[in-house]
Amino acid sequence: MANKLKVVAACGVGMGSSLILKMNVEDVLKELNVPATVEHSDIGSLVGSNYDIVVVQTFYADQVKNYGKTVVGVDDFFNKEKLKEKLQEALKILGVIEE
Repeated sequence: MANKLKVVAACGVGMGSSLILKMNVEDVLKELNVPATVEHSDIGSLVGSNYDIVVVQTFYADQVKNYGKTVVGVDDFFNKEKLKEKLQEALKILGVIEE
């Protein structure tokens, strides 16, 4: 993919947990050598947005499915290996990486 992916990490309020998630998403994408712009936000501010990947707590996934090409739901913000697996699945869906 020639252009950077547009990724957002979102939570209910858009403060602490989305910032932590944003930093972990950036780390994983850097490790995977995938160029991306990663933002953090509250889920209410996503209205009208169109991201490549939306990363949220699993229980918000249905609420944000219209704001991205794919949604990654996470349960543990600090488990980078699980986050990496889920991001790799999303990147495959987008055609950024191969099976």
